[in-house]
Amino acid sequence: MKRVRVAVFGTGFMGRVHVEALRRLGNVEVVAVAGRTSPGTRAFATAHAIENSTEDYRELLSNNQIDAVHICSPNTLHFLMAIAALQAGKHVLCEKP
Repeated sequence: MKRVRVAVFGTGFMGRVHVEALRRLGNVEVVAVAGRTSPGTRAFATAHAIENSTEDYRELLSNNQIDAVHICSPNTLHFLMAIAALQAGKHVLCEKP
């Protein structure tokens, strides 16, 4: 089975929930996280052993190693993030469309 490499957008409660759930699947690797602030995002990445972190989700969209994104950010950001991810050719799971 192919390993799916995922980025999570959002470091709050739902970001944590999604990271934990994704890791239970076995064939999914959470390789990056995007959050609002650099210190908070780095702390989240370190706590969850995630290799890459950024405060600009758009940086992750150009990464060909990332197959899909989980959008777990505040609702007002969902549309822009989802459209950008789809245009970048990523599979998208949006926490609340």
